[in-house]
Amino acid sequence: MLTFLSRPTKGAMFALAVVLVYPATAASAQDVSACAEKFPEQDWEHVIDQDGIATYQAALTQEIGERFAETARKTAALIRNDIGQFPDMTLCVFGGATTLDAEGLLPPGQRLHAATFAGDAVVVVDSQQTRLVDDAIVFGMAHVGLWHLAAANGTVGYPEPLAGAIQQWYVSRVSEKLDQHHSVMRVANFFNDPDGNAPPTDWFVSAQVPIVAWNPEYQESPIGDFVDDAVARNGIGLLQTPDSADWTAAELTWRAALREELLQGADESNEWIGGALLAAGAVLGAFGLALWTRRQNRRKQEPIGEIATAEGFFDS
Repeated sequence: MLTFLSRPTKGAMFALAVVLVYPATAASAQDVSACAEKFPEQDWEHVIDQDGIATYQAALTQEIGERFAETARKTAALIRNDIGQFPDMTLCVFGGATTLDAEGLLPPGQRLHAATFAGDAVVVVDSQQTRLVDDAIVFGMAHVGLWHLAAANGTVGYPEPLAGAIQQWYVSRVSEKLDQHHSVMRVANFFNDPDGNAPPTDWFVSAQVPIVAWNPEYQESPIGDFVDDAVARNGIGLLQTPDSADWTAAELTWRAALREELLQGADESNEWIGGALLAAGAVLGAFGLALWTRRQNRRKQEPIGEIATAEGFFDS
């Protein structure tokens, strides 16, 4: 027995090698991040894991990566508080010196700015335009949250364009722009529907697609004000178990409230109309310019296959 232990057979040595090598191999496989799986040509560095969110960065500093990780953490907490769940996910933020291979996501030559892989719970964002990164992270994470909420309800994808409006609601909340967007929508609603007789929007035209690639430069919309009003009046259950009739009623109530708020205090002279139209013209002019620029950009960047470009409220 002592001789056997001191001079192991070839079979024993092979078994020992398997035991030692296998855990190392498994650990190595586990070290491959979701960022590297999606874009293996880029070296990704782990930043931090917190509250179920794994953050990785490429061509950025640790400090910058941690700053964006904090935005993701706050967003996840907000979504969990609203719908009671949010999946573990991966955030991949890359620097301006890095160009990821967007083949299959965008036409050749197009730079990838932001993408969401909803089923895999992965959000990828370019940090080249720093002021847009936080909003893009929130927008993508809300897409992931709604996708998995729909799955929990037994459906594939949350209703669209309702999902896009809810995503904008989260962006407005995290960026603390709800008041600003409410002011915009109060005037824009009157400009779009001066008589108050416009039919409601069909919020259940289609469903989310699993992969979305977009340019955050053309992302911002004030339509989150609608969702904010709907949830405030009807409760978060309206969002958790969406129903077409409920959201139609919520929109009609919201539009009536916007109109009443705008007209409050108006006298019989109707002098307010000119001021309202001037304000509306200024607001819509800015959005019109942004929309025209976006459409020019989209002529060069059309979605491929299941890839969809995020739509704004004023796209019609």
